Amino acid sequence: MSNKQVEVNIAGQPYRFAIAPENEAALLDAVALVDTQMNKLRNGSAAKGVERVAVMAAISIASDLLSLQRKQQADGTIPVEAIRARIRELNERADEALRQYAHVGTGTRG
Repeated sequence: MSNKQVEVNIAGQPYRFAIAPENEAALLDAVALVDTQMNKLRNGSAAKGVERVAVMAAISIASDLLSLQRKQQADGTIPVEAIRARIRELNERADEALRQYAHVGTGTRG
C-alpha cells in the first residue's frame, strides 16, 4: 500500500507527513493534541530549527500513544513490552535528530 501525503498546521506552522491511508485519522488526532498543547505553551515565537524537529517527534509520539490507547480500549490489555520498545526507538530517533540539528542557531555545524 502506498503512502498518502497529508498537510497539517501545528501552532501556525505547516507540516507534511507521508502516511499509510489507514493511519490518517490517528495522525489527525495526534495533530490536534499537539496543536492544542503548542498553542497553550506558545509565547509568540515562530517554530524553527530544533523546535521544528521537536514538533515532528511530538506528533510521532502522540500518534503512537493514541494508537496504543485505542488498542488497549479495544482488547483490554496494555502491551507494555511494545510500548517500551517503541519508546526506546523514538528516543533513539529523537537523539539522532537533535544531533543532526544541534548546530541550528549556533552558527556552527556539528
